[in-house]
Amino acid sequence: GLLGPNGSGKTTLLKLAGGALKPSGGEIQLDRTNLNHLSKNQIARKVAMVPQYFYMPFSFTVDEVVGLGRTPFIKMLAGEKESDRNAVQHSIEIAGISDFEKRIFNELSGGERQRAILALAMAQEPKLLLLDEPTAHLDINHQVELLELVSKLNSESSVTIVAVMHDLNLASLYFKRLVILKDSSVFADGSPKQVLTESIIQEVYSSPVHVT
Repeated sequence: GLLGPNGSGKTTLLKLAGGALKPSGGEIQLDRTNLNHLSKNQIARKVAMVPQYFYMPFSFTVDEVVGLGRTPFIKMLAGEKESDRNAVQHSIEIAGISDFEKRIFNELSGGERQRAILALAMAQEPKLLLLDEPTAHLDINHQVELLELVSKLNSESSVTIVAVMHDLNLASLYFKRLVILKDSSVFADGSPKQVLTESIIQEVYSSPVHVT
């Protein structure tokens, strides 16, 4: 779980990890390979990102949107294979969206959209899944539902999850490791018990809190 106040660099870090931005210094490695030495397609076969805002300009059905996750694997003019269709269907089942896979994506509720976007990311069969505020704009039951799904992906599918979170309570419940950023630097890194202390939270967020 990636924590920190607005402007601390959380989303920038995700974009760097996903190859959308290049570092001004140093290097980012994916499987011990410099990210700059990999093509966008090679990165997309290992890393998937669920952005905070996802805009779909066309009237695609949910299964068509999820199918976009297979783009890195489909050769131009070759069309999709059975393995691609299976990956899409498997992602739909994992995300629990089979009941509305034929509905228009833009007509879904916020919680349904988030699960559909997560299914799109899972269709890439990534080793690393990056989530930018996945619970933003969701009510509490959909927040819990989504994080339960993310936790299941981590434990059962061995997918590494890095998620930008604002809710410290939810972060402490669903992430075994938390990293707090302040002024674009790592301020604290460890278990929820080590990171979410009254002194650290007050120092980073400039707000007095009581931790129980």
